[in-house]
Amino acid sequence: MAFQRRRQHHNHQHRLRVVVPIISSVFSALLILFALLSFLAPSPSDTDHLHHPRRFTSTDNVDGPTGVPVFRVQRDGGKLDRDIWSSRNAQFYHGCSIASSKFAKAGDVTHSNRYLAIVTSGGLNQQRTGIIDAVVAARILNATLVIPKLDQKSFWKDASDFSEIFDVDRFISVLSKDVKIIKQIPRKGGKSLTPYHMRVPRKCNEKCYQNRVLPVLLKRHAVQLSKFDYRLANKLDTDLQKLRCRVNYHALSFTDSIQKMGEKLVHQMRMKGKHYIALHLRFEPDMLAFSGCYYGGGDKERKELGAIRKRWKTLHISNPDKERRHGKCPLTPLEVGLMLRALGYGSDVHIYVASGEVYGGEETLAPLKALFPNFYSKETIASKELEPFSSFSSRMAALDFIVCDESDIFVTNNNGNMAKILAGRRYTCFILS
Repeated sequence: MAFQRRRQHHNHQHRLRVVVPIISSVFSALLILFALLSFLAPSPSDTDHLHHPRRFTSTDNVDGPTGVPVFRVQRDGGKLDRDIWSSRNAQFYHGCSIASSKFAKAGDVTHSNRYLAIVTSGGLNQQRTGIIDAVVAARILNATLVIPKLDQKSFWKDASDFSEIFDVDRFISVLSKDVKIIKQIPRKGGKSLTPYHMRVPRKCNEKCYQNRVLPVLLKRHAVQLSKFDYRLANKLDTDLQKLRCRVNYHALSFTDSIQKMGEKLVHQMRMKGKHYIALHLRFEPDMLAFSGCYYGGGDKERKELGAIRKRWKTLHISNPDKERRHGKCPLTPLEVGLMLRALGYGSDVHIYVASGEVYGGEETLAPLKALFPNFYSKETIASKELEPFSSFSSRMAALDFIVCDESDIFVTNNNGNMAKILAGRRYTCFILS
């Protein structure tokens, strides 16, 4: 046995003496090749930097603030071997919102002495997610849902109630088999039933609602959940996820006045050209401040956005430049324009821009407008007709939603609530006819 072990050890050493020189030779060859490539490669210059894209050749000038051309781009965009107005994969998407046979009807599971009320939070699309989740929460609790109250006190300060934005009767009717919904809490014994106010944690799952809210609901019979945004977990039972889709893409419909005005805006865009791109441009000062990003505006930008950031006491941004380098920041209008050109869209394309106050104003928008001169917004194509809506931020946002939803191409510079809702509506949860 000792002789056999010595023989194995000798063979192992012999293999090492053969393999090690081979590995060394391979690494040496790779090092020589790398050194040769480094020597032959051209040295980097300022024109290779992301912020100086002068390598575009062409006929369109994009002027800087002083009127001096910053760079030149092709008028017609990139050349592609496909139709840039259609999707090759559209045929593979299908509806996913029909309930399974196991999902019980609302009449069989709703308890007559349980009422759930909610108060939403944020802008229109954030409130929309709260409404969707409220329906599912009511289903989890086997409760009757009271028509949600909309946020009227936050940054947007829109005094609209649910019925002034959404079709209440459709909302109740479409969801009648899933959740019982009423317009207000009923009176009991001649007295109003006062709901108990409470708040649930963010991303609260089914067990969370059953453990935290249900005991209070059984005792008080009526509960109101405030600051109701993102208060339901993303991972739920499949039928509850399908219910989310039914609420969002079938039950929630805008009022006739909003819908008709939205259709007029769509018609105006269709009259201008066969196709149009809708761009949801999130570049407002407060949004940029919250993102913690820096866009090269020097001390002025740092001071202005820094002052806004103080609104959020828990927001700590140590390195704004790092976030942008890692691609975690909203694209600038210029970057969106360059992206669209790279995808193949030329300067003749019509663009509808849905946005709030753009940080930097016209100076920030100028490069995008130079790339795409056919640049429109609801204010530029229907100024007088917007007067009944202009004092209400949520109704104005609803008009943008309609025009973006009907567009041939939808683009966003930030993956927020509206972008996610529209992506779902256009591709995944909409039942195809």
